[in-house]
Amino acid sequence: LKSTRWSKFHNNHYFVGKTTQDMSVYVAAIDFGTTYSGYAFSVSHLKTKLPEVQILSNQAWNAGIRESVSLKTPTCLLLTKEKEIVSFGYEAENRYTDIVMDGEEDEYYYFYRFKMNLHEN
Repeated sequence: LKSTRWSKFHNNHYFVGKTTQDMSVYVAAIDFGTTYSGYAFSVSHLKTKLPEVQILSNQAWNAGIRESVSLKTPTCLLLTKEKEIVSFGYEAENRYTDIVMDGEEDEYYYFYRFKMNLHEN
């Protein structure tokens, strides 16, 4: 790309004031596990010939009640009756526990260890 104010990029999309040398590449990975899930990502700047790749993982999740820290969180999801996301992982576990204790479980959907049910052979 030329270093012009308006540069033509991929598939006739335009952007202002940047060239490929100024751009970065973002890569994300999600480990959606049967029991636990996590994620990692990296950012590479294109202005260097061989970009240094630094892989960053999610911050450690606090298990709350269990007083432990983990780089993965349980694969569980809490939804409202209207199917809006309330929480995921340890937070979903902890919130659902409170919901059950308050007798309000009929107002929510709670899913855990559901990955293998997403695809049928």
